[in-house]
Amino acid sequence: MDITFGIFFGLVSMLSWGASDFFIAKSVRGSGVLRAFLWAQIASVTLLFSIFLYYYDLPEFTFYTAVLILSAGLLGVISNLSFYKSLKVGKVCIVMPIASCWAMITVILSMIFLGESLDTAQIFGIAFAILGAALVSFKLSDLKKMDLSKHANKGVEYAVVAAFAYGTNFVLIDVLVSEIGWFLSILFIEIVVVFYLLLYSRASGSDISFPKNVLLFIGLVGLLDAVAYLCYGIGITSEFGSIVAPIAASSPAISILLAKIFFKEELEINQKAGIFFVLTGLILLAL
Repeated sequence: MDITFGIFFGLVSMLSWGASDFFIAKSVRGSGVLRAFLWAQIASVTLLFSIFLYYYDLPEFTFYTAVLILSAGLLGVISNLSFYKSLKVGKVCIVMPIASCWAMITVILSMIFLGESLDTAQIFGIAFAILGAALVSFKLSDLKKMDLSKHANKGVEYAVVAAFAYGTNFVLIDVLVSEIGWFLSILFIEIVVVFYLLLYSRASGSDISFPKNVLLFIGLVGLLDAVAYLCYGIGITSEFGSIVAPIAASSPAISILLAKIFFKEELEINQKAGIFFVLTGLILLAL
């Protein structure tokens, strides 16, 4: 098995996002969605900007680059807020598998617009990874107990928006990385995300005071989010985004495993199958 540079950083991104999702649940319960999301992004930007001041100079931006940054930042906000909204109004067992398929959008768009081509093993690896991510993201018992006639459509539109926004956003990140490099791309996108969130909170009159009660979790989410995005950016400098994206999108498997380890949550049959498919997909992509 030959794990390439890009696949390795895709795996680190997967681990970081999986751990981040695990801690974001704690942050949201103690502060609310918007406050947790905003302050985690601020923590992430603070870390990245500190690195920028020490190692980098301000680059010259073209109009094209500026549009890419603003667009990626906007999609980042839309995807996350839509995802959280889908969880609020819908059922996890319905909306999570839909949102978890964002990597499929990235793969399709990358092949169409970026001219990326895949061999048979990679196609099967991607398919298994995406299927596995969808399967681990919900509990089958919740689906069995639910009245589908009442809940089947709730939150679905937000989950679909989230999937398309996430998927398109990572294609833009791929293009932007080729323009100004992996670090500056992630830094300026994160800055724009914070700017948009501040505008949104002001327009909606939302409370964005610092949530002191979940300080540790906010800091961990910000750190892990920064690491995940940076590793994703590094990964796509040497590997197709259509390969790195499904690896990173397998992060729900990590969240589920952490929940089992720390909260003793039992894995259901679909989640066990999902972990198997994720591992199978990762092996195929590493061949």
